[in-house]
Amino acid sequence: MYKKILYVIPLLAVGIFLAACGGALSKGQALENQQQQQASTSLELNQPLPHFNYSQIRQNLIELETAQANGVQTTSFFFNMGVANPVQTCPSIGAPIPITDELSNPDQVLKDNTDLNNGGGNVVIGQQDPNGVYTGQGTGTYVMCIGANGKPYADYWEGFVQTVFGPAKWNSTTHSIQLIGPPSFSFSKNKAQANKKP
Repeated sequence: MYKKILYVIPLLAVGIFLAACGGALSKGQALENQQQQQASTSLELNQPLPHFNYSQIRQNLIELETAQANGVQTTSFFFNMGVANPVQTCPSIGAPIPITDELSNPDQVLKDNTDLNNGGGNVVIGQQDPNGVYTGQGTGTYVMCIGANGKPYADYWEGFVQTVFGPAKWNSTTHSIQLIGPPSFSFSKNKAQANKKP
């Protein structure tokens, strides 16, 4: 009975919406919408979306954002495209920072008045990540390197940056990064490990 109610409520909402917009939709569009709704309902009834009480990928993302926010010790390697060895390496703080990350959202909520027949609406904007920044698309990266005097400095790089959460060095024989000490953050690999964390 409960499942039937859950499926009837969305169907009623869609029906009311289609009835309200009936004048604005062509018969062909209304028929297509109805067929799509029937197909979606059939799939949800016969192959419902799975539900998980725990997700390892979500847990690791929580841990990664915690490590970013806490500024754990890392090692960063700077690469040029087509060059096998890094052109620079440094002990660093946290994860690389894309040049397009910002503390404030450059977008704003705007009223969309282009479809006045259906009342318009608001334009959707991006949301801030839990670690407090807005991400964007770009190739430039800031790395907070640690200098010989132990003080951090910002290093900007236009190429690729690979950062390891722990002390590491470049192995020129294998052309790979080698971890040379314990990781600087405790990532879990299963639910039991995640539950042991404070």
